[in-house]
Amino acid sequence: MNLPIHPKIVYTIFLIWVNTWCSVAQIGTWRTHFNYLNAKDVAIVGNKIYCATENGFFYYDASEKQTIKLSKIDGFTETGITKIAYHGSSKTLLIAYQTGNIDLLQVNDKGEPLKVINVSLLKDATAIQASKQVNHIQFKDKIAYLAFDFGLVLLDMERQDIRETYQNLGNNGTPINIYKTVFTSDSVYITTSQGIRAAKFANNINLQFFGNWKTLIDKNFSISNFQNGIVLASDVGEIFTYQNGKYNNFIKFSEKIENIEIINNQEYLIKTFNSINILNINNFRINKIIENKINQPKAVKIDAQGKYWIADYKNGLLSNSEGLYKTFSPSSTDTLYQTRRDSVVIDLDGNRWSRAGAFGGILVENTKKQRQFISTGAGQGNLPSNNVKTLALDRDGQMWVGTDRGVVVFDNPAAVFSGRNFDAYTPVFERRRLLGNETVTSIAVDGGNRKWMGTLNGIFLFNSDGTELISNFTEKNAPLPSNVINYITAESNTGEVYIRTPKGMVSYRGTATEGSLQQDENAVKVFPNPVRPDFEGQIGIEGLVENAFVKITDAAGNLVYETRANGGTAVWNGKTLAGGRVETGIYLIFSANAKGEETLVSRLAVVK
Repeated sequence: MNLPIHPKIVYTIFLIWVNTWCSVAQIGTWRTHFNYLNAKDVAIVGNKIYCATENGFFYYDASEKQTIKLSKIDGFTETGITKIAYHGSSKTLLIAYQTGNIDLLQVNDKGEPLKVINVSLLKDATAIQASKQVNHIQFKDKIAYLAFDFGLVLLDMERQDIRETYQNLGNNGTPINIYKTVFTSDSVYITTSQGIRAAKFANNINLQFFGNWKTLIDKNFSISNFQNGIVLASDVGEIFTYQNGKYNNFIKFSEKIENIEIINNQEYLIKTFNSINILNINNFRINKIIENKINQPKAVKIDAQGKYWIADYKNGLLSNSEGLYKTFSPSSTDTLYQTRRDSVVIDLDGNRWSRAGAFGGILVENTKKQRQFISTGAGQGNLPSNNVKTLALDRDGQMWVGTDRGVVVFDNPAAVFSGRNFDAYTPVFERRRLLGNETVTSIAVDGGNRKWMGTLNGIFLFNSDGTELISNFTEKNAPLPSNVINYITAESNTGEVYIRTPKGMVSYRGTATEGSLQQDENAVKVFPNPVRPDFEGQIGIEGLVENAFVKITDAAGNLVYETRANGGTAVWNGKTLAGGRVETGIYLIFSANAKGEETLVSRLAVVK
């Protein structure tokens, strides 16, 4: 008999669950696992310090003393940032990627991210054949001057679009690489592959015309500005000023100078490969910042309190803001799964399957040290190609093989040493060989025996036998750093699927975990619980018996939803079988094993 639950009891239970919010990672969510130590650039936005690393991006909140990671998950377009720079008047952080793509991050008064606006014109410009990786960003009023190997690009920070492009600014209109832009009160200077060139900066001067640019010096120098002139620093350590047509204050520094930047009216930062130095322009003395953690500084900024923030390629975001120098980078987890698990795989009979290298097929060795070589051709294993990229043993004991020409399966791996035919079979999907036109770089088997297949064109998730495509993830529909998939690992106990690409590693909280043999209701986790009004994802029910049948009822016992678990996890979208969102209340979750034995395993609170 179904007994109604008193509303006060329901409300009390609900309040208890509200205060015990489950912290389990949500189904269908992504996480990044990048390296945050190889820092490349830094920008100060109030008390927020933004830092770009080789494939990561984050900011440190100096007020709250916490680090927040940012990525494609948060709406950014790509990974692989080259430079970042903050434009104060528009409250916008300019983010330039290696591909030429540009994101404009608008921030609030506290410097926190608000909105990302993408400017993809340069990336999409097929006429530009040179590198689209920006060399330097300089702001002048509302315009960002971006220096590239192919020329100078002017980006309007208010209109959020590209205004002009200056190319062929060399002698007689020849192409030149532009490395840096600096302004004085009446002139603009650029460092180029033909030395330093200068032009008058005025409304009636056409800077797109090469004839208006004159060579100041034909050597490779870094430059910075002061009120009526510039400071020059060469790659052989020469430092001097240029003012009113005269060169003055020559000194010789002991190291190769990579960059010089202004701090204030009398101090300049001089960066070498492994050191940071302060130049006083009044007496032309140089003081080196002594700090062992400064190993490979790539960029330096100074905050309003005079503290240094350093993007170091070895030790991450460094600062003396709290006294001694320390790193403010988040922990790097890109070292997870550096050793592949799919090069050597042991089948259920103890046979050792090894990829024999490029174009080498597969070598199988049994416990008696007997060996069998598997290759193309009938009777030899029938591989579609000897270029075997990955091996995976599934939960039924079948051996899955990924090659540069698709996938095959050995349904009885032990037959390799039986003396009988042991050829692999080819799964068929939509009347074609499974991924027959793809290079399958990695295969991972999750807790529901589903197959995660990495290729050079993204990820394909198939059901247990490869006849049904469940999901297809690419850069366009998921926060993958790259469509090129190097390696996939599926953790059957947590449901987390780790994906390594050439541009870093991410993970996805899948819908399948390894199921238990016997139901233990104390092991069942339901998340999120409670389900809040703004939640629109999948509700996970984890810790079930293998491939359990799951029913969800309201407090009165009326059936609301039913499904079947993938391994030990079932998912529910919070809707009824008719498709509508369920009402506020307490819902009961029942699990049935293969024998039909049904058990109440958990309760769930929903707020509409």
